[in-house]
Amino acid sequence: MKNREGLHKLFGIFLILAGIILYPTPIPGTTTLCILGFIWLIGEKRTTNFLRKILGGKIFKFLKIKSIIKKL
Repeated sequence: MKNREGLHKLFGIFLILAGIILYPTPIPGTTTLCILGFIWLIGEKRTTNFLRKILGGKIFKFLKIKSIIKKL
């Protein structure tokens, strides 16, 4: 089981780096890669709390980030 946990963290880091590297390109969905990477790296609840703290409560609710994370 520990091997899978390590692979999850490695894949999460890969997704975050890919999203950051591809951000300046016109490829759509690079921000989604970063969010998916955070979900794989630290989990759904911690990612939701992290984004809520960064964006603030009103913006978090306006952008409906919680429902987006649930769909991913």
